[in-house]
Amino acid sequence: RGPERGTCAGRAGRRAPPMSRHSQHSNDRNFYSYKERADAGYALTKKEILGSDCFLPFGFCGISLKAPKDPVATPDGYIYEREVILETLLNQKLENQAQQKKYEEQERRKARKDAADKRQEELRDLEAFQQGERAILSTDYRHKRALEQKQDEINDHPEKKLRKGELLHIDKAKQRAKSFWASESTPSAAPAELTKVDTTTRCPMSGKKLRVKDLMPVKFEVTDQKVFEQGGDKGVFCCAVTKRPITHQQAYLIKPSRVVVLESCLKDCVYKEMRCPITGVQLKGKDDLLKLQSGGTGFSSHNNIEATSWSTIRSRAGDDRTSQGHLPRAGYCGLR
Repeated sequence: RGPERGTCAGRAGRRAPPMSRHSQHSNDRNFYSYKERADAGYALTKKEILGSDCFLPFGFCGISLKAPKDPVATPDGYIYEREVILETLLNQKLENQAQQKKYEEQERRKARKDAADKRQEELRDLEAFQQGERAILSTDYRHKRALEQKQDEINDHPEKKLRKGELLHIDKAKQRAKSFWASESTPSAAPAELTKVDTTTRCPMSGKKLRVKDLMPVKFEVTDQKVFEQGGDKGVFCCAVTKRPITHQQAYLIKPSRVVVLESCLKDCVYKEMRCPITGVQLKGKDDLLKLQSGGTGFSSHNNIEATSWSTIRSRAGDDRTSQGHLPRAGYCGLR
């Protein structure tokens, strides 16, 4: 006789069932879990941690994404290549002028249309007055004929009364003029009305008003000339006083001398005598110091490294209605 059911030998003779996976890593179920839906792109919110390659190093141009050879700074502390930012501001100005011309032409068309409508209204009033003076037709609603004519206009019926046995003549072309089902007669939507154009040029990074005379030249100290000529890298610029590479540290621009120093040097080298530690130029006050935008890194203590995107919850039925799906067919497995 075999071992008893409750003994240790009986338990050792049977094979223990395999341990189930955790809920987030289980993909062998007969339904679609929330984790699988999120991985396939069907979640409402998606979050991702950004690496250091996603952030612009300190001193790099915000448009060309390279180390500038002729850098300039905006009043908000953004660094640009002079040639690139001037070209960007010029393109903005030309685009604004083109939009302004379109807006002015639209306003002129509206003014001409209003004048034409006003003229037509005056002509109708004059014609009605002349007809009334000649006693051809009275527009007074107390008269039966005028009331019938007005009612026919409202009901879109012909004014002529049908005689006995006479057929009503309907102009099908007029009825088909605004038919939705006739492609050649489908009315098109009116063009969107243009709004008044803001002709001011703006900073590409901050979106604030920026003029050419607001740009301030910058003198950067280069740590490695060879790396700088190849396009630059992190830490290619350094402090003019300590010669330490600037990566994520806060830096300031001394406006009169155009020198860039670290914030840690201001207390000991600048604030005591209010002079530039490199050129010796006298500063009028703290307004002569400009706080530059610090470079980004992959550490959460330096900047925000979490990116969040919001999207609508999708379904397979909705994606199948489109000509091209957003996901491969493998991503739809088990979702109905």
